[in-house]
Amino acid sequence: MRVTRCDPLKKRKYWYKLDNAGKIFPAVSKDDRSNVFRLSFYLNETIDPIILEEAVNKILPRFESLAVQLKNGLFWNYFASNERKVEVEIEPAQLCKYFKPDHNNGYLFKVYYLDNKVTLETFHAITDGTGALAFLKSIVYHYFKLRGIKIEHEGKILSEKPMSKKESEDNFVTNYDKDKRRNLKEEKAYHLEGERFSHHWVFMIKARVESKDLISLVKTKYQCTITQYVTAVLAYSIYKETVDFIGKKKPLKIFVPVNLRPYFDSVTLRNFSLYIKATYDSERTDWTFENMLELTKAQYKDQLDKDKLQSRISSLVGFEKNVFLRILPLFLKTLAFKIGYKILGESISSTSISNLGLIDLPSGFADKVLDADFVNAGYGLAMTLISLGSQTNIILSTPLKDLSIINHVISMLVKDGLNVTLDSNYKEGYDEIL
Repeated sequence: MRVTRCDPLKKRKYWYKLDNAGKIFPAVSKDDRSNVFRLSFYLNETIDPIILEEAVNKILPRFESLAVQLKNGLFWNYFASNERKVEVEIEPAQLCKYFKPDHNNGYLFKVYYLDNKVTLETFHAITDGTGALAFLKSIVYHYFKLRGIKIEHEGKILSEKPMSKKESEDNFVTNYDKDKRRNLKEEKAYHLEGERFSHHWVFMIKARVESKDLISLVKTKYQCTITQYVTAVLAYSIYKETVDFIGKKKPLKIFVPVNLRPYFDSVTLRNFSLYIKATYDSERTDWTFENMLELTKAQYKDQLDKDKLQSRISSLVGFEKNVFLRILPLFLKTLAFKIGYKILGESISSTSISNLGLIDLPSGFADKVLDADFVNAGYGLAMTLISLGSQTNIILSTPLKDLSIINHVISMLVKDGLNVTLDSNYKEGYDEIL
């Protein structure tokens, strides 16, 4: 079934190159590394799936860079326009599951519902957390609108604003400067290993805290940011709870994606983030939380520099512009990406932390959107943060059965005086199948 486009000025057919960050994902994604992330809103009512599906399809044409399907060209993958209907589904037990576009009407995102929860799961090739959040906010806004509930958008809902060509720009390319390229060689990192849950299931636990308490803690006791604090908490928990990190001769590396839009005046809905990293020596045996935090603060300060970020952008785009790589047919590029990712992607990161920050919603949403989730199903362990209203959710997800690191993280939050409320996706009886 095709969706009728209602805007007579909008071109019906279009295509995009994959952005610099997105090019790698079609080649390297699989069941145990889906490169899918999740955003959820919990509403004050049970979801009507018919209205939800109508809302998604009504606003999708406004989000042109998401209304696409992945195609294989001779030399590169590309995105082509997709006019099929999006079908919403009941949320499955497995979060951030790898999905094949040909089973999803070609789309690279899924919209789920479960009781009062609306969930958007997105393949990272088309956008990052910032772009997906703009889409989910618009879906929920139009869901309420179709329900007959009037809410002023207050300029905070993208679908209510005029469309801009800048939203579909590849800002990696527009900020490329060949004179700022540098060597991006990286040493290999320590990896978390162990028995995994069956069926590629990922365990998720949500630690909910009061935002004002968390902000007060990091400002007054530690003089740092929330992201710096949780980075050090995770690093110290890994140091304390692993038996093979010390003496492994591979450093612990925590990768943290940075939204580049504020640095480069960007409004793109496509991928536009880069990783900075916090690195901790495995040969040091006297780590404390305090000295890990001080090192984290220094590394963040050093790397969060616009010139250094642009240098890394230029290096990544410069690799893409390599003449030898460009003339390779797609099947050889795919092989090269898989090898390169194993050497320069998978092997250089221990874990990741992604903080989406405070969700800015119209005031009319205050009693209608009760909670939010942001989940990134990492290969070993991933931490994500999202804040809504007065609360911040610190979410840990892992396919590993050993939960000692997660337990240590939560105990550190409690010892620091935070009132923590826990929730997870584990249900009684799962032991029998996992």
